[in-house]
Amino acid sequence: MTPLFCISHEMPGRTRIRWAGDSDEKYVVIELASDIANIAGVVNAEPRSTTGSIIIQHDGQEWPAIQSALSNQLPIKFTARPPAIKRNGVDAVNDSIDTIDDALKRVNMDFESILMLMLCALSIVQALRGQVMSSSVSFLWYAYVLASMVRDKEAKQRDDKTNDSI
Repeated sequence: MTPLFCISHEMPGRTRIRWAGDSDEKYVVIELASDIANIAGVVNAEPRSTTGSIIIQHDGQEWPAIQSALSNQLPIKFTARPPAIKRNGVDAVNDSIDTIDDALKRVNMDFESILMLMLCALSIVQALRGQVMSSSVSFLWYAYVLASMVRDKEAKQRDDKTNDSI
């Protein structure tokens, strides 16, 4: 088995290579890090078994020379870096909310109900702490607004069904 890596991040004197193989085998980085540290031009090679990467410090030489030495002296191959996922933060949050909402629907709950319960619980906690006018009232207001939005959405869905049947 020849370990397969991609260059995850590169800057002068420091490069992170990431395991590109099967995630069950990323423990290999621990074994390879000590071998990489012995390559001429490498100052330090620090494994990160959780992420399957190795941080290589090479202060005296440029990365292409180090990469060539790694490929020649060790059984390591490099592959192209996978393309970055084109998502913004809002897309990621929406995907997470959809995942949570789907999980709640499987147990006959919905996201809005859980959120309203949480806001009411936070309001009670803040009231018990004596922060009635700022935090407690705000949490209750958010719960009310959320309930109003849900009510309006359900009313619109009922109206749409009524109009469709006419």
